[in-house]
Amino acid sequence: MLIDLTRETRKTYSLVTWNRVTRRDGTVIEEWSAEFHDGVHHRVETPRDRLIADCARMTGTYVQMGSAKMINGATVARAACGVQANSIIQSARVAGKRETRFGPVTHLIVVDADSIRTYDVDVSGALLGATISDRDGSLRLVSRAVSFTADVPPDIFSMESLGKSAVPERFRKSVRYPAPTAD
Repeated sequence: MLIDLTRETRKTYSLVTWNRVTRRDGTVIEEWSAEFHDGVHHRVETPRDRLIADCARMTGTYVQMGSAKMINGATVARAACGVQANSIIQSARVAGKRETRFGPVTHLIVVDADSIRTYDVDVSGALLGATISDRDGSLRLVSRAVSFTADVPPDIFSMESLGKSAVPERFRKSVRYPAPTAD
């Protein structure tokens, strides 16, 4: 199944996305995020957060940058390793294939008690695009890939590595990428 591919991939890739986040108060934030995957190891970064996970053991560590907040455990890995697995999926369906600038993807729609999530899944299992809406239709996140490569920086899957961003500087600058659209 496609969801399993996203959670169990052993491929190596670096993925940088540009995101439009709409908070519940209506504030809109546009920012980068990144995912790095190598074998069973996964790393996620945003300007505020970093996490690493072992997707085979389902263990992980989340760190909120600039604060003392840290979370360890399976919930971190379930959030990071492929299609989010901290909510019970009520339904999932493939909604066809489409072409992206990085090649073909399969469009997947997942519904849980709180949200409707769509994903553009690459043949490697990487999530090249996503939208998340509340069940009432309020759009919370639109994410689109701006860089996708078949390698990862060295030494980025340890606790010690979380103190430094693995995202290339050119993606962390406040560059105005085209606003992602929900399509």
